[in-house]
Amino acid sequence: MLRWQSLALQVILAASILAFADTSTEPKEPSNAPYQCRASAWVRAPDMVPGDIIAGDVRIKLNGSCDDAESYVLGLRYKERIFWKLRRQDAPILKRPEFKHNNMDSNRDLFQVWMPSKQVMTPDYNETEWMAYQNSVQNKELWSLHEEERIAFEIKTPLIGAKGAERLTTTFTTQFGILVPNTNYPPGVDYRHSSWMIHSWGDTDVIYSESIYEYFVEIWFGNGTISEIPAGITSFTPLYVSTKNDALSGNLFIAPADPGRSLEPVALRSNYTIELSFPDGVYQNSSVNIMATVHRMGYTNRTDAPMELCAILSGANIIEWHPQELKNRSYPFMQFIKTLVPSVQHSQLLTVSPPFNPHPCRGISFAAAPADLTGEGHISSSSSEPLSLSIHMSHDAVPDFSTYYQKLGHVLDLNLHVKPDPSEPWEQNSGKTQWEKQTAGMDETDFDWVPCLPLIQTRRRYLFGKASLSVVSMQEQRPVRSNPVHYLSDEARQPTFVDVPDIADLRSMSPEERDLIAPFTQPSITVFAKGEELRSRYFTDYVIEGQPIYVGDTWAHKVLSATAKGQRERDTMDHLLLVQ
Repeated sequence: MLRWQSLALQVILAASILAFADTSTEPKEPSNAPYQCRASAWVRAPDMVPGDIIAGDVRIKLNGSCDDAESYVLGLRYKERIFWKLRRQDAPILKRPEFKHNNMDSNRDLFQVWMPSKQVMTPDYNETEWMAYQNSVQNKELWSLHEEERIAFEIKTPLIGAKGAERLTTTFTTQFGILVPNTNYPPGVDYRHSSWMIHSWGDTDVIYSESIYEYFVEIWFGNGTISEIPAGITSFTPLYVSTKNDALSGNLFIAPADPGRSLEPVALRSNYTIELSFPDGVYQNSSVNIMATVHRMGYTNRTDAPMELCAILSGANIIEWHPQELKNRSYPFMQFIKTLVPSVQHSQLLTVSPPFNPHPCRGISFAAAPADLTGEGHISSSSSEPLSLSIHMSHDAVPDFSTYYQKLGHVLDLNLHVKPDPSEPWEQNSGKTQWEKQTAGMDETDFDWVPCLPLIQTRRRYLFGKASLSVVSMQEQRPVRSNPVHYLSDEARQPTFVDVPDIADLRSMSPEERDLIAPFTQPSITVFAKGEELRSRYFTDYVIEGQPIYVGDTWAHKVLSATAKGQRERDTMDHLLLVQ
């Protein structure tokens, strides 16, 4: 874990530097610049918010022989993509052969050497079976690969230079402004440290998506070459008009994670449902209490009893895929992600966040069945006392949002611990056999001399259920406005660059007037050719040097903090002058 934390720190310090290595003369198409010229570009800017106007600055630096550079252009785009590798429905994969190995005995071989090409020590397997299995997995004709990309918007503005102009300044800095229309775009998601977590065996389906808000700089050269330089990634915070905080409620049926493990007919066991009540929206960096009541329906002569209820909030994940090809496809690997939030805000938020238990569990108070019915096989229902489960939503939780390729959301996992009736058969892999070996020859009086308890006292049955929990982005106090348009609607508009001197006048206009300045979106979709598909394209796995800088961090650390410091110094000076 410490290694990945160290790598994450290095990402913040990495620079967006590109070395040019090609001399393509394709006119007015992004390509590589002359070999002798190297360029770097950085942007400092706050995140985008619907109906806002942001101001930022950009720095461009040329190194080497760049005499042919004629002009600079600043750009911003939002793009999203999806990749999948799906096994054909009519092409089942052979069952993975088993292998045996013995690495449990620490005294077995004091001089055992781990071979780089082997995952386990001294594997014992059938090579013929494994070769057949491998050929089945690697037969590409039995798989469907697809990658496509959607560019929601791409905007540009010239910075300096023109045909016949003097030689460009090799170190250039200027300000820029962006008018953001009252359109909700997806939240900026940080894939830099999450893509490496998504791995799977070659015999499984793979579904992966990415999105990115990226600044870039184009350098135009006299020979018609255009070189695009990455200048950092940014984020977007979708907003919603506040509504009354209604509580949602409903009953959730829970069941074993693997119903096939039980050898007992389901009809003999009690059925449990959980009645939940929680807010219809939970803000980032906030805690919420979820009220739960456990209901039991079963025979009165059975002594099973719920003991504990646990609520576990999973990280943001994709809860629904939109492409038709992915319908009815189960993907076993969750893609946990978080939103981009400036690290300065991280520290401030963490200092005010209340302490919380990330996996809260509560004991259940359940009324016993009437004494006159316990000896008979009557069916009855009973309910627990209401209990409160506290859930904390982190500051970087991804708000719920439906994008072009998927729906982002959060899932609340509920785990009910039940003490089973002694007559219930043991489930598979319950540990009973091993426990019986350890306690062979012991009776109840012997348990006072060993730390373990009789297994019948600690035996538990686990039931699981899931509930969707809606997350809303933190919102500053802003004037009441109409609900922003969704970026996939026909009325959606895209951001546009504006002149910095005009920002004050634009802010004095009404949101409706400003929206008319922003053009309607003109998205485009590209399907990658067969053989060119990549699982991850925007963010690299493990390679920290290739990860982009989040410009919101730079803005918070170097611009916002300096502005706040200057304001404090001015306030101090005003106070001294007043005292004098």
